[in-house]
Amino acid sequence: MTNGIFRGALKQAFLIFAFFVFVCPPFSVRGAEGGNFIQEVRIQGATRVVESTIRSRMQSKQGLIINQAQIDADIRSLYQLGFFQDVQVDEERGTHGWILTFIVTEKPVINKISFEGNRKIKVAALREATTVPLYQSLNEKKLADSIQAIRDLYAKKNFYLVGIDYNLKTTPAGENELIFEIHEHDPALIRQVNFVGNTVFTDKELRAVVQTRKKAAFSFLTGSGKYKEELLKQDILRLTFHYLKNGYLKVQIDEPQVSLSKDRRYFFVTFHVQEGNRYHIGKVDVSGDILTTRDEMLATLLTKPGQVYNREFIEKDMQAINKIYGDQGYAFVHVQPLTTTDEVNKTADITYHLENGNRIYVERIDISGNTITRDKVIRRELQIKEGDIYNETKLQQSRERLMALGFFKEVNFATPRGSKDDTLRLNVVVDEKPTGSFSVGAGFSTTENFVVSGSISKQNFFGRGWNGEISGELSSRRRQFLFSMSDPYFLDTEWIVALSAFKTLFNYDNFTRDSYGGSFSIGHRFFDYASMSLGYEAEEVSAINIATNVPSRFQNNVSGLTSLVSLTLNRDTRDNRVYANRGMFGSIKAEVSDKELGAQNEFLRLTGRAQFYKPLFKDLLFKTYARAAYIKSLNTLVVPLVERYFLGGPNSLRGFYPQSIGPSETVAGLPFVYGGDKMAIINGELEYVLYEPAGIRAVTFFDAGNAYSEDQSMPLDKLRMDYGFGIRWVSPMGPLRFEWGFPINRKAGEQKSVFNFAIGSFF
Repeated sequence: MTNGIFRGALKQAFLIFAFFVFVCPPFSVRGAEGGNFIQEVRIQGATRVVESTIRSRMQSKQGLIINQAQIDADIRSLYQLGFFQDVQVDEERGTHGWILTFIVTEKPVINKISFEGNRKIKVAALREATTVPLYQSLNEKKLADSIQAIRDLYAKKNFYLVGIDYNLKTTPAGENELIFEIHEHDPALIRQVNFVGNTVFTDKELRAVVQTRKKAAFSFLTGSGKYKEELLKQDILRLTFHYLKNGYLKVQIDEPQVSLSKDRRYFFVTFHVQEGNRYHIGKVDVSGDILTTRDEMLATLLTKPGQVYNREFIEKDMQAINKIYGDQGYAFVHVQPLTTTDEVNKTADITYHLENGNRIYVERIDISGNTITRDKVIRRELQIKEGDIYNETKLQQSRERLMALGFFKEVNFATPRGSKDDTLRLNVVVDEKPTGSFSVGAGFSTTENFVVSGSISKQNFFGRGWNGEISGELSSRRRQFLFSMSDPYFLDTEWIVALSAFKTLFNYDNFTRDSYGGSFSIGHRFFDYASMSLGYEAEEVSAINIATNVPSRFQNNVSGLTSLVSLTLNRDTRDNRVYANRGMFGSIKAEVSDKELGAQNEFLRLTGRAQFYKPLFKDLLFKTYARAAYIKSLNTLVVPLVERYFLGGPNSLRGFYPQSIGPSETVAGLPFVYGGDKMAIINGELEYVLYEPAGIRAVTFFDAGNAYSEDQSMPLDKLRMDYGFGIRWVSPMGPLRFEWGFPINRKAGEQKSVFNFAIGSFF
């Protein structure tokens, strides 16, 4: 009995001991004196955060048993509020337990954000990238995000080595200022582009394929030498396609290896190439839904048996098939080139499998992106209408006509399915560009000395497609002022209406031509690209400051009213009416100024001109501009001096002074160029894009032409010729031309070179 009681008491004692040892370990640390309970919890250091908010996040409370693990959890919970940059706990023995004091240090409230050291990126752009909020406690995550966003901004400008620090500063007014300290350093450029594994093509040949290139002499114009990750990804595709179109069907281009020099100034890029074997075309066939016959389909294909495998030909074949089917209304034809390789003979059989689906109709046309241009201006250029059967060629023509307006940077079509299986919606998405400009400019040339100009022009007035201009130009040789307005779709019809008013003064070597007047014309389109117009022009013209060596036959017929009617035929296939890159423009114009119209200057004038544009290869454009004209007096007098043809200058023969080329005679020992009654001139140019984003191009040119008198024919051996080069810039002030011309077979008194500066449209 006694032993049982003893064993029970011993068991109770063991359980109580275990409870204090394992459940309440703080007791063993702090001892039993004064109790192991929390006597009081205090908050110290909080000024902006209210105490109740802090206590709501804490589990350590008065009267509870003190627990170190719970105190640590309370510290973490307070940090999670985001208001404190430091939290400490002071534990003090009180008379009835432990006194816990939570000592908090609040984060500073950001009153101001500033940037130091930034030169390449404006403060406004940096502020936009920064997400740190003002008048709130500093948020470390948003601070880190802001630093990364600033790095990304600099990376877009090729500053990959930018250093970004931050500093908190208290201003004299007691505000907290967050300062981003930016160390831009120099941009890291590409020093070398290498290739590993290539045996078929040399490094030089492959470097011509990729756009990632080392820094060159004219990198500041061409943009080469900059490291861009996106460009590297595109270069992998360029290299792959280069091999695919040369027969290497199984080529692999690995991710390029990029390394940085020790001084962190240069990148070295290495492309790893696995070329594989070269394949030839075995059999070529078509299968599936064939519209015509198998032989007719095969005849349209570029890919032929025996050729070297060429992925470019295959893609062009797919486009051609899509066009053939698209012109028949099959908008969703599926063309799949099935390829079967023979690894022994290294050949590839190609079978184009065709699934045409339903014949499709245009259910609806939606237009978007046009914030200025009215819908009707766009719709009238579309060659396909709602309810029409789908036609690929007409869709392409519609895009070309819209781009030719010169109102848009881009025009894109999307053709999602309609409400029925045999319909689609045509979504026309345009990206408008500025079509109005206000410019004031000044320049210098050896032919005109100082040139000052100003203009206000609008190509898409009120979004209606109207064109208008007010311009003026002043130099030592000329003064001209122009107002013009035209509506290419008058009252939403095919009629074209235009009017103008002008005042000009031009100083020739032996006289000054002074005139003012206006014109009006009305025309109509016919066929796809042609138009015809009938016009009237009245001009009061006179010759003043006539030199003494001007013969009497010209002095007796120098002033009067020109009142003429004109008939003009135009054909325009240019891809853009402002800055053409391909196509042609041709014009034939007949003008009659007769006394029956009230004219004092009576003549018949015929003028023909043609412009031709063709891209030779990427960034190189060939242009020609040819003109021929003839004027005949309709009375017994000679053709008026002010209406005769004089060549030379920035818009004709650029290696000669303005109006210095033409028939001449010697009067009183002095030469007098009196101009011709006929002329012919041709200008040929090669234009090369130097830096497309800024609109900077280089040009080389060759000019040939002459003006001839009434008693002369137009022999080719009498042509005057020149050549030269220049820079062109589509500037905010408008197109600027800087050109140096050099005459061929220079005559006595002619300059070795002529510098021309011009403001206005290019040839």
